[in-house]
Amino acid sequence: MLGMLNYFILSHQSNFDAVWCRGTVREKIFKPWVERIKVNNCQFLEGKKVTDFLVDEETGCISEVVCGKESFVADAVVLAVGISRLQQMIRGSSALKRREEFLKVLKLAGIDVLTATLWLDRKVRIPNAINACFGFDDLSGWAFFDLNTIYDEFKDDSGTVVEANFYRANHLLPLEDEQIVQKVMSCLSKCQNAFKDVNVAKMKIGRYPESLTHYFPGSYEHMMRGATTFPNLFVAGDWIINRHGSWAQEKAFVTGLEAANRVVDYLEEGSFAKIIPLEEDEPHVQSFHSFNRSFNEIRAQLPLSEFFL
Repeated sequence: MLGMLNYFILSHQSNFDAVWCRGTVREKIFKPWVERIKVNNCQFLEGKKVTDFLVDEETGCISEVVCGKESFVADAVVLAVGISRLQQMIRGSSALKRREEFLKVLKLAGIDVLTATLWLDRKVRIPNAINACFGFDDLSGWAFFDLNTIYDEFKDDSGTVVEANFYRANHLLPLEDEQIVQKVMSCLSKCQNAFKDVNVAKMKIGRYPESLTHYFPGSYEHMMRGATTFPNLFVAGDWIINRHGSWAQEKAFVTGLEAANRVVDYLEEGSFAKIIPLEEDEPHVQSFHSFNRSFNEIRAQLPLSEFFL
């Protein structure tokens, strides 16, 4: 929590904002990225669910990746997956569940996410394109977005296109689509009265169980680092421990670059990706950090200091 607070809000207060992709991430980023990689002779094997790994007992390295009844020879492996997917792998893998670092991952958790994109029959003026909310019923947090402003494809729509994302939405996932729409419109109406007078012309509901990392007190000690006890097996994701200082999608991206660099270093082939460091903290934050270090150094010299926070 403190790490995310520092990254998103405290360190660079003048830059506190969110930049939203002008279209879906799949269409604008991932599809062009996949096509670019295919040009460089990379093959994508879709629909292959990893079930286990074969280990070379002499080298301790992963020699093959098993996908059901098929297996693929591997020089190096990067697991770029979320916690819930890795937990599924660990439970079914004779190789991974022998290692303490992977068994600790089973103590981590993900949270459910629900997304609702609604096409409304008339225009609603939304002051801010991106809105973070909390305090509605028993929801821990949600956000809604004005897609007419954010997405170019909806810019000239006669109606309003709004998207709402609900986090820790385990109690919402089982609901029928119509029930979810009622819930979303009720929440939107509490934010702006104008939503009470519109009708939903079209909807698109997405349910994503255990799709986001749950950061809870004590979870840090069970998280993994980018390198593992298998010399050629590496891990990337927003929940990986590293020293970069970024969080969320940025951290997932950075740990992916770090994993690629580890592969290049291990195979001694290829060129290293450049990872841009974060900007230095603002002067007043640096001063607080310095004061905190000095205070802790003094406190450590006091009698019985280990018994106090």
